[in-house]
Amino acid sequence: MVMNIDRMMLFRNREQDSCLERFPVEARFNPCRRMLRVAAAASVVVCGVSLLTCALLLHQCRQQHDPVLPAPCRETGSVSRSEYMDGPLTPFSELSPAEVNSVLAFLSSNVSLELRDVRGASIKDTFVHLMEARVPPKQDVLRWLTGGGPPPKRVAKVILFRGSADPPVVEEHEVGPLPEPTYSRLVSSKLRRTVVPFSLRPFSKAEFMPIFRHLTPLVAREVGDLLEESYGARLGPGCKPRCLRLSFTPVSSAFLPPNTRAAWFWLAYDLEFYTLHPLDLQILVDTTALDAANWTVERIFYAEQFFDSLKDLADRYSAGTINVTRVAFPEEPVEELYSSLHLRGDPFPTDDKPPPLQVMPRGQRFKVEGSRVHYLKWSLTLRVSPSVGLQLYDVNFGGERVAYEVSLQEIAVLYAGRSPAASMLYFADSAGLFGTRMRGLLQGVDCPAYATYLDTRMFTSNDGGLARFPRALCIFEHNSQSPLRRHRAYGLSGAFYGGLVDTMLIVRTYISVINYDYVIDYIFRSSGAIEVRIGSTGYLATSFYLAGEERYGTRVHKHVTAGMHQHVFHIKADLDVAGTPNTFSTWDVGVENTTHTWSHDPAAIYAQTYISKNVRQRESEGCYNYNFKVPKYLLISGGKPTELGNRRSYRVIPQGMSPAMLPPLVGFESSVPWARCQVAVTRHHDDEATSSSIFAMWDARDPVVNFTRYLADNENIENEDLVTWVTLGTFHIPHTENLPNTATVGTHLALLLTPFNYFPQDPSIASRDAVRVSPLDSSRPLAGAVVQRYNTSVGMTCLPDMSLADEDLKANSTELFV
Repeated sequence: MVMNIDRMMLFRNREQDSCLERFPVEARFNPCRRMLRVAAAASVVVCGVSLLTCALLLHQCRQQHDPVLPAPCRETGSVSRSEYMDGPLTPFSELSPAEVNSVLAFLSSNVSLELRDVRGASIKDTFVHLMEARVPPKQDVLRWLTGGGPPPKRVAKVILFRGSADPPVVEEHEVGPLPEPTYSRLVSSKLRRTVVPFSLRPFSKAEFMPIFRHLTPLVAREVGDLLEESYGARLGPGCKPRCLRLSFTPVSSAFLPPNTRAAWFWLAYDLEFYTLHPLDLQILVDTTALDAANWTVERIFYAEQFFDSLKDLADRYSAGTINVTRVAFPEEPVEELYSSLHLRGDPFPTDDKPPPLQVMPRGQRFKVEGSRVHYLKWSLTLRVSPSVGLQLYDVNFGGERVAYEVSLQEIAVLYAGRSPAASMLYFADSAGLFGTRMRGLLQGVDCPAYATYLDTRMFTSNDGGLARFPRALCIFEHNSQSPLRRHRAYGLSGAFYGGLVDTMLIVRTYISVINYDYVIDYIFRSSGAIEVRIGSTGYLATSFYLAGEERYGTRVHKHVTAGMHQHVFHIKADLDVAGTPNTFSTWDVGVENTTHTWSHDPAAIYAQTYISKNVRQRESEGCYNYNFKVPKYLLISGGKPTELGNRRSYRVIPQGMSPAMLPPLVGFESSVPWARCQVAVTRHHDDEATSSSIFAMWDARDPVVNFTRYLADNENIENEDLVTWVTLGTFHIPHTENLPNTATVGTHLALLLTPFNYFPQDPSIASRDAVRVSPLDSSRPLAGAVVQRYNTSVGMTCLPDMSLADEDLKANSTELFV
């Protein structure tokens, strides 16, 4: 028989693949794979290589090379995305669609409210800006958790924009009980305002639209020729292919007359990504009026000159009496733009070998039941609030609650700059509603391919009402490839090795706020420790380069300056250590001079450190500012002393702190007074649920939530239910390596909550992930040893197939970009 050589080679390859397909896992390993390929190539006959031949070859291979071949992967399984949101309702659950609809129907039945549907509402109307479940009083929840009481009644918190009221205001209402409400009332609080001036309202889609309908055409009409000459581009419809865009910086009420609202609008090229393409036209607009047609231009900054109006700028430009900026529109393809995230430069690696991957050999070791997560000795409840974002409730270790709530409260970013807009860049990011900024996690980058991804559902006006947020968070187990603990003892007596790799459960989400992305991890380890870890990435906020900018930042491109800024994060940790009555103490490290009583010179002086244990009795003593000269441990303690005389405690360890640089009560600082303390401990009150509010971007003149009031009453904090508030922060002086994106390296900050005399010994000693190595003969430790791997499956393999997710994105990318 004669066969074409090309066809013969093709046939050989097919027969080789036949064996590999029939034994996909076994054939993945050499030298068996090589044996199959050689045998298949040598056995090219019309009938091909039989299944029996493949089996015999593999059997021979097993005997010669690998008597214990890895077993096939088991299906890891995954939690359906609906299970998290549609599980049984608990006191921590967000509103169900039925509850949302019942609240809307009840409010709409009140004709005096004149409630409009959010999908057609303008800023002059009354509409629901935000709706979420209000967590019931803590004591009611604890009684329910311990079986001592009924489920607390569910109530909705509703933020109403009442543009149709006289005067217009923002109101906080509660509607309940759910699912069939019978009342709606204004929330009463002695600690925060529940009727807020309309000028302090947070961002809304209803306000964004007038910017494009009124302000953009106005600027294009009045100074369009100047824009074309200065920047080689146009603003508004018909600008293609060279377009400009308007963005804005809100101005805090600290810098404005009472009951007014304003923003500095600034121009940038509409390219990937626009914050790296700023231009030097900035416009101060009074946006107090509810009708954008009545907004007034107060001031203009252009070419380092100020103008009173657009007409003033246009007239002086036409007369040729002003300096004119000239910048060329970038002509290179987007793939080559310095600001884009397209691959460019000399590619590496030079081969197609992928990076290492982690796997779950026998499936995931955690499970999600509704909103409850179980992992080894841990259990916790997830909640995603539209305003606060991800909150963890009822965190248990070994069946005992160690924390009632752990959550991020606020992200503030405080910039510096020379131009007006740059100097006003003070952001309290919760205005953008943290929960709605969580979405679109990419498999294999944002989270491991094997992670469980969960959707959320929230009601906000910015998203047109009740909306689903796909892949808002992920949960996965992570192997750090580093020991949690280990020791190698050596010598002729007592030789042994003991070690435990540091594996942990991570609940991860990202908050994307315009240009910045924050990676937020809640980490749970087998030692009983909890970690909140935050990393920063995304794009720089920049301004057009002006002479003298080096005082405030770094010139990162020809016409671009990136201003220095401080990232500040506030975290709430409501610990319940051995019960709710807790005490805050500091163990201060001091230095003492003493003598050697046993020395040949009894009068000789030497120094050593000692511990001074101090119980903090009042809230005024609970505000702690870090002092490197006085090291100390910060402890939350509860329960009766142990038989050794120790109080069971959790230690609070902030890793990454920066001092509050803005003077108290000056400018924007009043909106973020929590930043004055690196750690603050207060007595728990249900009405002190958050340290900030969605109004903080604007409310410095009179903060809606003023954290200083939590401390002002100076309550007793000894043997009380306590809440610990922690400020993390870092200064970022930009540099050119931040282009195009800021890498997370060097940005990570963390809060660790670690057991301290809480357990009689490290609880991870019970982990079957540990490894023990002991000599075969204790008297001859060098004569061989036995390895005990209590829970390690040797030879298992399970590689996640990310190509399936990639194919899904080809057909539908809404989950990433919605």
